[in-house]
Amino acid sequence: MSVIATALFAGAGLGLSIAAPIGPTSLLCVQRTLAAGLPTGLATGLGVATVHLTYGTVVVGWGTDLVTAWSNLALFSLVSGAVLLALAVRVLRSVSVLGATGEGRRTLAASYASAVGLALANPVTPVLFLAAMPSLLAHGAAPLPVLVAGVFLGSFGWWVTLNTAVSLFRGCVTSRVLNRMNKAAGLLLAALALSLLARGLAGSLDRPLPGPGPSVPTAGPIPG
Repeated sequence: MSVIATALFAGAGLGLSIAAPIGPTSLLCVQRTLAAGLPTGLATGLGVATVHLTYGTVVVGWGTDLVTAWSNLALFSLVSGAVLLALAVRVLRSVSVLGATGEGRRTLAASYASAVGLALANPVTPVLFLAAMPSLLAHGAAPLPVLVAGVFLGSFGWWVTLNTAVSLFRGCVTSRVLNRMNKAAGLLLAALALSLLARGLAGSLDRPLPGPGPSVPTAGPIPG
């Protein structure tokens, strides 16, 4: 597989792992799809994916400088993996309750704009992207737009899949089903965290130990 294809799939995997946990934005997408139809749900998902695209652009564009300033990519990966693992545990322990949105009829543009605002107000999203930074920067040889495009495709692809399934099987969508999906998303996030921890641990073991200092030449015999 080419470098570009690998980077595209890596970005898509990250976008999917960030979008899939059932949080406020996911519940809003499902509720709007049930109440107002598939187009409204897709407009909401597109708004969330736009925010993920923005965060992905910032992380890929400026992340290299941050990691360079950190000067120890292995340690950065270990810290990031620990943060992601904590968030994965939080997702696995969370409970999603499906209810009415309490919203009236709104245009697709209004649905999109409100989803952008909700996603920007979610403090967990930037933390996820910062923690996943080593995973993105591992594909530094690929063009940056490819990585960012992958993040967007993975995120929006999830919203298309979720909202289409909800629209087709609306009678089967319950809080129990959403919680099962959330558990699967938590496991996906945990897998990403474990891969970062493994990469950081391997990098720590591969770092050369500090060697002895420079030898000091000894004085030769003093001529008589």
